[in-house]
Formats: sequence, structure tokens, C-alpha cells
Amino acid sequence: MNLEEIKSQAKKEIEAVKEIKDLDNWRIKYLGRKSDLSLFFDNLTKIPLDQRKKEAQQAHNIRLFLIDLFKSKEKDFLEREENNEYLDLSQPGIKKEIGHLHPISLVLEEIVEIFRSLGFEVIEGPEIETEYYNFDALRIPETHPARDMWDTLWITSKMLLRTHTSPMQIRYMEKHQPPFRIIVPGKTFRHEATDASHEIQFHQVEGLMVSKNINFSNFKFIIEEFLKAIFKNNILIRFRPSYFPFVTPGVEVDIKIRPQFKEQKPKVNQNEWLEIMGAGMVHPDLYKIVGYKEKNLQGFAFGLGVERIAMIKYKISDIRLFTSSDIRFLKQM
Repeated sequence: MNLEEIKSQAKKEIEAVKEIKDLDNWRIKYLGRKSDLSLFFDNLTKIPLDQRKKEAQQAHNIRLFLIDLFKSKEKDFLEREENNEYLDLSQPGIKKEIGHLHPISLVLEEIVEIFRSLGFEVIEGPEIETEYYNFDALRIPETHPARDMWDTLWITSKMLLRTHTSPMQIRYMEKHQPPFRIIVPGKTFRHEATDASHEIQFHQVEGLMVSKNINFSNFKFIIEEFLKAIFKNNILIRFRPSYFPFVTPGVEVDIKIRPQFKEQKPKVNQNEWLEIMGAGMVHPDLYKIVGYKEKNLQGFAFGLGVERIAMIKYKISDIRLFTSSDIRFLKQM
């Protein structure tokens, strides 16, 4: 293609350009590094000297002409866009990619707000814990068979990654006198094999309420109010006896989706009772361990699993998805 043909073809094609993205394609084709015009300049040395000056000047003029064509067309597009002449309202909009909170963060925020509305204070505790606070002070000495319930990740012989948020019961009572009501959200760790319902790290929310006039009925009311709020009253609740060394009596709290709220093809088992938390009345020995002198103190404590609640709320079948980097999962929220 000679210089005049390049000029003619470029002029013809730019007149047919209707979108700014096509204009950029035109620029690359006729003014880009690999365009015919650029290749012509690269090959000037192959032209006889007596013709080189004349053709170089002609190529330069055509290049200036094409640049003017491009700028003029670009200006036209920009002016149309400013005047909304270029905007086609019939075209679908482009959804912008925006960030959002992780499902665990969403559930944690909701849990915290519900308990705040019930008068609970929110505190935090260390993830690296001592053997004393994680076990001994909670009536789980080294020889106690209950230690088998917690598959511990030890750092040293006396330091570990906390296996539950319950150590904060002792830490808080050592520095505060009743009455009080607190929750402790945080991450916990267990050395166990992972599967669809078990993970090496997960989140708990510990709860503790201590006063002179606390009884099991107070505990039931608080927990029922919380569960009805978090699951929008769409569940059945039951309490069944269980054992934890630092409470007496101990209970497990289970829930089941009400029949009218079941789905055709649920992602979680909605036909069975699901354990949602362990709890009970604070064992009197804990009051002695922290040095309380006041008589007739009573209280309750509980620990709920955040991932378990999130799995039920959002119908997630595999706990490992929460810590995966699968963008398909993360984009769903």
C-alpha cells in the first residue's frame, strides 16, 4: 500500500468509527508502531537518495494529517459524551466491581449488635494463651480426661494457641467484680483433620454473665432472644444436658429450621437438630479461683460457633470455603 492509499483508506475508515474504543483501534492501525506508515519510515534507507527526501516529506505530511483526523474525532466523541449525545440509555449498565464484607465478618457484626442490645459489653482476649488460663483455671488439669476434647496446638510446654474463648472468663473475673455481662468474639484453633464441618481455625463468641440473682431461666431467655434475632424467628430451639468442666449444670443448645422455612434442596441438613453452642451455669470453683469473696454469686457462660451460624444462615455446606481463596464463593455475598 503506497502513501496515498494509506491516507485514503485511513480517512474512509475513521468516518465509519462510531465508538471511542474503535477509534483507539484505528489509531493503532494507522499511527501505531507496526502501522504501514511507521514501517515506511523504517524502510526509508532502502529508497534511492534522490527520492528519499521527497517521499519522507510526503509521509510526514500524511502522518500529521492522520494525527489531526484522530484528534478531531476524539474531540467529537468527548463533546458528545459531555452533552449526553453519546450516551445510549437503552444499553445495559456496567456493574462496577466493589468490595464487601466476608460472611464471617457479617455474622460477627450481627452477633455483637444483638448482644449489645441485650446489655452485653464486648471485650477481646489473646489468641496465644497460657496452659493455666486455657485449661488449669477452668478445672481441666493436665491429667483430666476432658483435655482430650480440645486438640491443642502447643507453642511451648506452657504456651498454646487458644482452643476456645473460655479463658477470658478467668481473665475478666480476675480484674472485675460482679455484676457484669460480657461477650468475647475471637478466633480459636484446634489441631484436627479438616472436613466439611471441621476446620483447624474457627471463630467463637464467649458469653459470661455473673450477679447475685442469675439463674438458668435468665440464661434461657437471653439465648432464645439471641437465636430468634439471628435466625429471624425461623427456628426451633432445644436445650439438652452436656458436660463441660467449668460449668454445672452444662447444656448443649440445638436448633432446627422450622418446617415452613425449609427449602426444596437445602445446602445444609435442615431435617436434624444442629448443635449451635455449649453452655451452663458457672462452676462455683471458678469464683474461688479468681478470688471472689462475695457469697451467693451465680452466673452463666456460653460459647457459640460463628462458622456454624454462618453456614446455616447462608446455606453453606463446607466450612473450608470460609478460608478458601475461591473468588466464586467470595463474590456471592
